[in-house]
Amino acid sequence: MVDLSAEVSKWPVVDGWSVSPGKDWCAKGFRVKVGTECSLGDGCRLGYWCSLGDKCSLGAGCILGDWCSLGDKCSLGAGCRLGDDCSLGYKCSLGDDCSLGDDCSLGDKCRLGDWCTFARDMGVQSGYRHVLAIQGDRVVFIGGCHTFSFDEAREYWASKPDRVETLAAVDFAEELAALIPETAAVLSGKVEMVE
Repeated sequence: MVDLSAEVSKWPVVDGWSVSPGKDWCAKGFRVKVGTECSLGDGCRLGYWCSLGDKCSLGAGCILGDWCSLGDKCSLGAGCRLGDDCSLGYKCSLGDDCSLGDDCSLGDKCRLGDWCTFARDMGVQSGYRHVLAIQGDRVVFIGGCHTFSFDEAREYWASKPDRVETLAAVDFAEELAALIPETAAVLSGKVEMVE
């Protein structure tokens, strides 16, 4: 485990960016910004122009693409991979082995469980952040700390009168999932899942 904040604080700074002298987890000349109290697990790698807010934690084997930005208090489980230009808002949490492609953007307090390979932030309804995701071999709707299929989500929130917006988000997410190539392939069963 590397005390990332302490390590990067020793590096030269150019135009507000710390310049790596060359580490196994950050190539020589790469520029990064790292807040206070950040930690980095073994075998991680930071891309060029990465920015981490305060109190971020990256588990072993995490790889961040170029231009990734993590808000304060983000937590990535072991083996997570973020493509180029990914942005995670305040206090986002990704479980182990999540792999999100280029240009993924998740808002504040998004939570993804283990093995998510696609995520689309659906915004905040009924006071909770919602996400459409592929987890393992299924498309899921994530609301707060709950992860459901669309039918499971409807059943869970149907009896809660203060979750009308959430139910509308579930319906919209299901329609959207049929249109997005990644999720549509999983829904139709026309994709082979890698074990």
